[in-house]
Amino acid sequence: MAVIGERTGHVFCRPAALGGSGDSSPATAIGTVAALKAVCAALFGSPDLAGHSFAILGLGRVGAHVAGLLTDAGAKLTVSDIDESRRALAPAATWTSPADCLSAEVDVLVPAALGGVLTPATVPSLRCRAVAGPANNQLDAPPTADLLHERGILWAPDAVVSAGGIIHATAVELRHEPERQARHRVEAIGDTLAALLRSASVAGIPPAEAAARALQDVNDQRAVRSAAGAGEMPPLP
Repeated sequence: MAVIGERTGHVFCRPAALGGSGDSSPATAIGTVAALKAVCAALFGSPDLAGHSFAILGLGRVGAHVAGLLTDAGAKLTVSDIDESRRALAPAATWTSPADCLSAEVDVLVPAALGGVLTPATVPSLRCRAVAGPANNQLDAPPTADLLHERGILWAPDAVVSAGGIIHATAVELRHEPERQARHRVEAIGDTLAALLRSASVAGIPPAEAAARALQDVNDQRAVRSAAGAGEMPPLP
């Protein structure tokens, strides 16, 4: 990011010494754990992570941080990565292959590597009660969210779960907020996801659909402001 910053000012997460907010992975992990607390509250009636089981698929920069935070919270972990040397990053966890990790019998599967892991071929093999993790684009296609819903597996939309890094970066670099306030914004991902899951439950729809409706509401509001003369504002992706 420092090198990119040599060519354009439109860049986040440069080192703090260069005026940026630094590595985004710790904040992404903090937001992921906040989301996992919301998932546990929805499943078990309490956000307490202790004693619950999680399978983390991928021990990269974010996944390793998530594993550390869950271990500190007293959770039971199964972990995997294509690089077996990453095993040392979670010494207290049960190590397994990526394929076995995906189908591990746990409370929550935590995809933390490549996207596209949830497909019509893999969903039937899942043995978890929920899927929530920082990997982007976890679904191979939007209809796969319906397959999860039909199986009674709660899927937390990845765009919500993984938002901690960008929330932290914009809080620090655009809003010039102190670290404590930026972290508070990241931890609020839990509240956002909890509200989304409640909305989905009341409507009897998959969380993915509830998220899509919420995004459409935001874009509609932006369009109204733009039409009222507030200037053109592109829709959110």
